[in-house]
Amino acid sequence: MAATVTFDNRTLNANQTTIVIDSAEGVSVGVKGVTFLCKETIINICDLMKRLISIILVLMIVALSGCTGQDVSSETEGQTFDRANLNLDGKMMDIKLSPNDARAGENITAKLVVGNTGTENIISETIEIQAKAKSLDDVLANLALKFMSEEKKTMTFTMKYYEEIKPGMIKPLSHVFSTPQEMKNRSLAGIYDITVILSVNGQKVEARSIKLKLGSGKPRDTSNTLEYASTPAVTAAPTPIVTVTAAPTPIPTPTPTLTPVPTPEEVTVEPTGKIYVTRIMGYKFGESSITIDAGDTLQWYNLDDDTMTLFEMDGKIPNQSVYSRKNYNFTTTGTYRFKLIYPKMRVEPPVQVITVKLNQSQ
Repeated sequence: MAATVTFDNRTLNANQTTIVIDSAEGVSVGVKGVTFLCKETIINICDLMKRLISIILVLMIVALSGCTGQDVSSETEGQTFDRANLNLDGKMMDIKLSPNDARAGENITAKLVVGNTGTENIISETIEIQAKAKSLDDVLANLALKFMSEEKKTMTFTMKYYEEIKPGMIKPLSHVFSTPQEMKNRSLAGIYDITVILSVNGQKVEARSIKLKLGSGKPRDTSNTLEYASTPAVTAAPTPIVTVTAAPTPIPTPTPTLTPVPTPEEVTVEPTGKIYVTRIMGYKFGESSITIDAGDTLQWYNLDDDTMTLFEMDGKIPNQSVYSRKNYNFTTTGTYRFKLIYPKMRVEPPVQVITVKLNQSQ
């Protein structure tokens, strides 16, 4: 194929397929009369390559930083372990992390409700919390996270309790752990996987995982970061001359005597023999509030397949386990607040308030 080179209005013919040109200034190359390369074309191709390289770099940074948008779910995932003692078992009926708007560097409180689902008494509990960084908001910190080992990404906190939990009973436990604020002046705000591992009587029984979003900004707990301003210099002012004028003697006003409002006292009466039935259906109470007389008996009728546990929030009565029906005789006046706890619970436990009043005829 013959090629022509136009340079300074002169045409050079060559039979070779490769033509080397030292400068592209004012040069065009044509094959069979078709010009396909000139200075403007070279410049346009260079600009296009620069733009493509910039786009590729941006896409690589976004992909590596994990900032393509992630859905932080509060749903927990559970895991059970093989048990050497099959009669010993426990379960985390409920778990919550607070506050839900925590910032990096603040303390987190893990609130658990532990239930004894075995046949032996639980006398000790161990809570192990593993906080693993999943993705960070800071781009450079997140890039560094990609090259860190799993061990360096994870912080572990352990707390042991000695609470006795009998079979079918539950006990609330809580544990406070700290979160990191920054590393080498880079914010560690982002998404963390929190794994809570429960052991009872030294036997590991269950693990639950939940995602935690740590926001950016200065931690709101400033109890240890107080700043003191310098004390300003004080200039003594001249002492003014004060003229004392005798004030008239005030006439005393009698102070009214306040009559204290008596605090209602708890009254205990004999059973009346009356029984009131309230249903549990669809994993919630049939009535959110009930008022009965002191001495009456309340029967919870469970229409669900799972065994329910009634947890009195103020500890006034022991936990009540309800498989089918459960009676309790309220002989003491007062207000009782019950939470409904059941296996695989993923929502806030429903609450039932029972008001026990004194009948005037009693």
